[in-house]
Amino acid sequence: GGWSRMKTSVVLLACIATASAFAPAAFTPKAQLPALRSGRAAQGALSLKAKEFEMSDGTPYKISVAPVAAIGFVGWVLPTVLIPSNIPLYGGKGLTAAFASSIAENLAKFPAPPALTDPFWLLCFIWHSGLFAVMMFGSIGWNGFYANKK
Repeated sequence: GGWSRMKTSVVLLACIATASAFAPAAFTPKAQLPALRSGRAAQGALSLKAKEFEMSDGTPYKISVAPVAAIGFVGWVLPTVLIPSNIPLYGGKGLTAAFASSIAENLAKFPAPPALTDPFWLLCFIWHSGLFAVMMFGSIGWNGFYANKK
C-alpha cells in the first residue's frame, strides 16, 4: 500500500543522502567541487587525508582530534541509551537501544539481509546522522575554543 511505498521512498532517499555525503565526487563533476585550502597537498580531486584546513586566512582547523571523537561518541551514545522515547519506531526504548535491538534481530536472520523497508535502515541513518552531527559540532567547538586561547 501507500505506507509501504512511503517507507521505501524514505529509506532510498536516506541511502542516497548518505552515499552522497560519503562520496561527493561520485555525484558532483570534478570541476564543480569546492576548492579547500589544505595544509597538505591534495591527493586527487578531493583529499580526505588532510589533517588540517584553514577556515579563514591563517586560522588552522584540525579535523581529527582524538578527545573530540571519544567525547562525541560517549556524548551521543549515553543519552540515547538512557533516555527512553515515546516514538513508535523506537518501541519505547532509547535510540541506541532500539538500533542495537534492530541489529540483533537482523543478525538472527543472517545471512539474509534486512529488507529495504526494514526499520533498521532508518534507525541506522538517524543514529549515524546524530553521531556525526555531535562529532562535527564538537570539532567546531574544540577548534573555536583553542583558536580563541591563542
